[in-house]
Amino acid sequence: MRPLFAFLLLLLALALGCGRRDASAPPTERQRQIARLQEFSQEKGMPRTGNFRRADPRRSAYYLCYSTGKWELPEDYNGLRYKESDEHGCRINTVKYDVYFHRVEAVAMVNAPVTQSLEAASDERALMVAAHEEAHEDPQLRRFPAEIAESATTLLGILTAAEFAMRDGDTATATHLSEDARTFSRKAEAVNELHAKLRALYAAHRAGKRGRAATAAEKERLFAGHADACKAFGNAHSINPCLPASNNAGLAFDHTYTRAYPLLYALFEACHSDLDVFLGTLRKIGEQLSAKGPQGRRAEEAERHIREAIDHGVQGRAKSAP
Repeated sequence: MRPLFAFLLLLLALALGCGRRDASAPPTERQRQIARLQEFSQEKGMPRTGNFRRADPRRSAYYLCYSTGKWELPEDYNGLRYKESDEHGCRINTVKYDVYFHRVEAVAMVNAPVTQSLEAASDERALMVAAHEEAHEDPQLRRFPAEIAESATTLLGILTAAEFAMRDGDTATATHLSEDARTFSRKAEAVNELHAKLRALYAAHRAGKRGRAATAAEKERLFAGHADACKAFGNAHSINPCLPASNNAGLAFDHTYTRAYPLLYALFEACHSDLDVFLGTLRKIGEQLSAKGPQGRRAEEAERHIREAIDHGVQGRAKSAP
């Protein structure tokens, strides 16, 4: 996850200012596991980072409050109002706003620590989160606009964690993560469809074609239908197959990660389900992208390059996914 720059500066100040683990304390098993994952990521060409090389026993997690209007649905988390919070919640008027209280184990920042929640997470979740944050630092991947980059680093996080777990001798975790990559593709398609329907609903309401009561009833029906449907996506170990909150804030937040995921998963399959080929293809596409220009135009450019790679076929070795 990569929140807005101003908020990152605040988190960086907090991280550098307090909560350092005693340098003489031995690393925990979780820290050693993530260190092995980082070495694996570097073998894949990821840069060496200072992330997760220390623990912060004073920080249980990062608590963020996202909100938006009842009839507003941003494209992604950058369009949401947000503020830092604590474990007690958001303290935002939920009658006036749709609110999502987000508790997250790590954020992309300089020298991100191992929080208590990351320490306590399942192996699947901890490895995916760490691999996701490491992927954010790849120079070529950083050229992608946020709505593509978050989907890409989500998929890369799951796939990298799966391949690492297999090499680390943890076949069960590797299998769970590979299943999660497919499950998230199903989720992404459903979230993207729901997002499109609700955007159209709110546009009709603003245009005076739907009254407030009818709009509210349809909104409730659509969210309820999605909450029922996502239960059929199967169990997941590193991701939530459903929305984190059944409202506009939760949907806009998740749409940041799902918008391009089905397209990227199709690219992964076109790469023979080979992580190295997939990562190399993404890096080549990243190098071709415009460094400047409107965000929407850059997203369209990235999607066009991805589709061209799928249509033209991807060269590389084929192997079985874990």
